[in-house]
Amino acid sequence: MNKRLPSISPDLSKAIFAQFPELKKVNEVDPHSMSRVAVSVFDHWLHDESEWHLFDCFSGPERKARDEKFLAHWSAIYDYTNVYTVRSRGRWSVKSKLVLKRFLDKPFYMQKSKILMHLSPNQFIVLPEFDCIYAASWDDTNVLFFNDGAKAEPILQLAKNVGLHILEFDD
Repeated sequence: MNKRLPSISPDLSKAIFAQFPELKKVNEVDPHSMSRVAVSVFDHWLHDESEWHLFDCFSGPERKARDEKFLAHWSAIYDYTNVYTVRSRGRWSVKSKLVLKRFLDKPFYMQKSKILMHLSPNQFIVLPEFDCIYAASWDDTNVLFFNDGAKAEPILQLAKNVGLHILEFDD
């Protein structure tokens, strides 16, 4: 048994899957399966080509500042509530099954939350208490999926507390 990331009880797993029937779609990056907002280091969407250079931040003080904000947010979430994630069990996507696990070791959780420029972000957490799912993204803008925006508000407030911005999607 992995003590840092154990599987949860079958009853709790069943309840979370019932709460988030779109979990598999969200996990497979179907952005329209739930309501969502962006959690970003940017205070607005970067639509103008003149701003696209802001995405090219791979090192230096600005990269460090961005990473610190996101890590502070991930840390605040861990301290605030139980944090779950999903793993795929099985070798082939058609036969694989999502399994819910709970982070029990904060250093391990924080290690999984770090942004590594050579890898795609892989942090994907389920926060049933706040009726939301939170997924890291590659462009310094993460996505918070939710069933009920009012229930998800405390997680958004934690983001604002560390200097991140909440952006509404245009679609």
